[in-house]
Amino acid sequence: MRLLTNFAIKMDDLNLDIFNLLDTQPTPARGSLLVAKPTVEDFCFKRSVTLIVDNGHEEGTMGLIVNRPTLITLENVMPEVEGAGRVPLYLGGPVGTNQLFFIHTLGAEVIPQSEQIVPGVFLGGDFEAIKMYLASEEPLEGKIKFMIGYSGWSAGQLDDELKRHDWAVLKSHAASLIFDFQDQDVWDKAVASFGEQYRMWRNWPDDVTMN
Repeated sequence: MRLLTNFAIKMDDLNLDIFNLLDTQPTPARGSLLVAKPTVEDFCFKRSVTLIVDNGHEEGTMGLIVNRPTLITLENVMPEVEGAGRVPLYLGGPVGTNQLFFIHTLGAEVIPQSEQIVPGVFLGGDFEAIKMYLASEEPLEGKIKFMIGYSGWSAGQLDDELKRHDWAVLKSHAASLIFDFQDQDVWDKAVASFGEQYRMWRNWPDDVTMN
């Protein structure tokens, strides 16, 4: 029985090593991206890329998924906003889905009271300024994304998920990745940022039952 147990442990380690998750992951910080392992099947987080917007450790962690589009636009929830029909809504996570969030590259000069997450990436700000920007028909791609809901982890929960190898942590990335509207490509581009050793992630089928 001991031999069988030892063999099972080794096989489990081999399975993890296929995805290079035995590598030590950096500690997620504000502005880091959490990139879901290709075998994560949860609807919200499958092949998701999540921007960490707050990591208070003792208070927990908050993030916004940046590549999970919904079938609705901002007009569905705020029909009074001019130009809202051209603004896609994303699912930021399964928590607080009655709340609206927006991230942008416009900065405090264009959107006063916005909060810098990392250089070039901002959260929230004066909504009247946002409404003016949308009404002006300025470009959206590369500039702004709206989310309903957010992703939240209680103190220690994200650490446990990292130990379980659910995520890889991307600490250095281009802001353009977050604001890419080619949503199916965002996860692939994020994985490519880790380098050639993560090729298995990109080649792993989206639905293994189809092979």
